[in-house]
Amino acid sequence: MVAALALSMCVMVTVSATAGEGGSALIPTALVPGAVQVERARAGAVDVAADAIEVAQTVQAEGAQVAIDAAQLEALQAATARLDELLVEATGEEPVVSRDVPASRSGDRAAEDVTATAPAAPVAVDPTAPIDPASVFEQTPAPPTVPLVPPAAGKEDETTAELREAVAEVATLTSTVRQSAEAKRVADTAAAAQAAAEAAAAQAAADAAAQAVAAQQAQRAAWKQSLLGYANGKIPDSALCGVSFDASVRLRCDAAEQLDVLNVAYRAQFGSDLVVNDSYRSYAGQVACKRTKGYLCATPGTSNHGSGIAVDLGGGIDSFGTRQHRWMAAHAPDLSWGLPSWAAWGGSKPEAWHWEYTG
Repeated sequence: MVAALALSMCVMVTVSATAGEGGSALIPTALVPGAVQVERARAGAVDVAADAIEVAQTVQAEGAQVAIDAAQLEALQAATARLDELLVEATGEEPVVSRDVPASRSGDRAAEDVTATAPAAPVAVDPTAPIDPASVFEQTPAPPTVPLVPPAAGKEDETTAELREAVAEVATLTSTVRQSAEAKRVADTAAAAQAAAEAAAAQAAADAAAQAVAAQQAQRAAWKQSLLGYANGKIPDSALCGVSFDASVRLRCDAAEQLDVLNVAYRAQFGSDLVVNDSYRSYAGQVACKRTKGYLCATPGTSNHGSGIAVDLGGGIDSFGTRQHRWMAAHAPDLSWGLPSWAAWGGSKPEAWHWEYTG
């Protein structure tokens, strides 16, 4: 009996002391009046709800910035607005959602703590000291999460229950929007990297193509210049080039290259190669031609055959009006091969077979 009385007195003293300090953490819930239990439950729910709104607004802004699904943003906005309405009903304060800067009860408490604490002196940092990678990650805070209203240990009213349910919905939608925003950021970054890589590859290909064209033009110019030091009909065979479809053909190298390209197109059209009856003609060959064919051959030393830029063609091209001749007239100029005006129909000396390179 004495022991029980002593224990009862200790409890009364503890309760009295705690109440005097403005708290009641040591008082069993069963001994706290119901109205106080309800008020405490609501106050805790209000704090959590205010913080939930702040986090939700931050995440909603992040989602809007990366343009996630609008339906997710609208759902979170609606849930946040509903929670804000319940918060207003519970506290009678101005809506949090309508403020330019989201309010937070926990933020207010933190601000009070900062005001009450003297600022610490800045720590000197050696700019030459190596940076510890781990410290960088330690200084990067994790994104805040929406807190939940815990179950009440005692009594609560309908407002607290509604706040708990609304906070849970906001927490779920906030998590969904945050995950979507992060996925969108990753996808956008990957897409940007892919686009940059494709642009770089395209630019590299364009640069390579331009360099190839420039090199080809330089080579052709060099080929053209390479024979200028030789007299007509006096060009050594080593300075001339052949074509892939006829081993007997000898021409200036750029003329031979373009004739090869022309032959590919001709073969695709007619199923056979160009027929070349004559190409480079030496001075001795020009003399022989003049002796045997008379006016049909140029004065020795003046023929374009002697410069390695003329061919005499057969296989139908040597007659005006044939399909082969019409095709040549339409396509050969694209590769700098053409029938000179004097050799054209109606020219001073029509020669359907005589084609010259003008590149």
